[in-house]
Amino acid sequence: MLTKTRITLSNCLATATAFVMVLSGSVAMAEPGIELLQQRAKISKLLPHSIVMATLNSVNSVVAVGERGHIFSWKNHNNWQQHKVPVSVALTSVTQLSDGTMVAVGHDSVILTSASGSNSWHKVFDGNELLDLKITLKQGQIAALQQTIATVLDDVKREELSYQLEELIFSHEDAQLEKLTGPNKPLLSVTHTSQDILFASGACGTLLISKDKGQSWQLIEDRIENPQQFHLNQVVATNDDRLFLVGENGIGFKSDDLGKHWTVMSMPYAGSLFGIVAQPNSHLLVAFGLQGNLLLSHDNGTSWQHKKLATSASLLGGAVSQQQVYLVGHGGLVIDFNINDFERLNMRRHPSGAAFTSVTPLNDELVLGGQFGITAWSLK
Repeated sequence: MLTKTRITLSNCLATATAFVMVLSGSVAMAEPGIELLQQRAKISKLLPHSIVMATLNSVNSVVAVGERGHIFSWKNHNNWQQHKVPVSVALTSVTQLSDGTMVAVGHDSVILTSASGSNSWHKVFDGNELLDLKITLKQGQIAALQQTIATVLDDVKREELSYQLEELIFSHEDAQLEKLTGPNKPLLSVTHTSQDILFASGACGTLLISKDKGQSWQLIEDRIENPQQFHLNQVVATNDDRLFLVGENGIGFKSDDLGKHWTVMSMPYAGSLFGIVAQPNSHLLVAFGLQGNLLLSHDNGTSWQHKKLATSASLLGGAVSQQQVYLVGHGGLVIDFNINDFERLNMRRHPSGAAFTSVTPLNDELVLGGQFGITAWSLK
């Protein structure tokens, strides 16, 4: 049992970077001797053609985040502006608060913020602080479980709790080891509620909350039932402040009280789910993931329909605009369908064949971000 548990936790650490490679098709690696959390993102004239991991439809432009700490505002390939970013790690997700503040997350658990109207970003959190939070959390869990075991008389229950204690001890040891070697877990998504409460999710079961617009963060991964520390690939908030979370191994969770409590969603697919989108002012959810698997719920995640598309390409990004759902993925795959007609899907291939990680509907075009940068594609 000890060996099996140790392998499980080690796999979680080993697959953190591999997961991001699934999303983008590649990933920028650190140069020897370079601390990317301390190195400013380099100026580049090729940003619209570099790897984009996520896009955000801001007031006057689309904001894109991607490899090597690159962030830029984009209107077209002849009209874009690079932002000043204090790190060179890959960035995976970005959101914008009600006052215009933007928050981005990425590799090594970095979190950046930018004030409304500013093109300068500031680091407010990284994996070193996350490790301190994890170590403190694990220490508290270990102490509490030891006290519980001491009061249990049933041998079977005592043995079960002892296994849980061993897993917690191994997890605590892994976090302490990572303190010596440096942080290595990416954050994979960030979202906010109507009250500007922020949630960030990531590799190895990481789940964070901020109630002060991203300036400080609290670790809340102990609130969800994820003992195997599966990756939490995307968290999304709806207009009525419901929260939904999907990840590795088909796991899904939802919260109706701003993240205080989470319940398990019973998902009809056991493979990795890379994302989830919600239609504003409705109960519609669309989850998507590995090898063309697509899930639809019309009742806030209580029940789901499962569709396996006629493709082995994974779905990596999505968006909802009015009645239309848009999904993108590997091999230039672009899918759209009306929320009231799940059976009729339009499947197209962008001529670039790129792995797309994000899609932003804008007027009569889709702004696509991914392997070869950012591009606009007409729907006509």
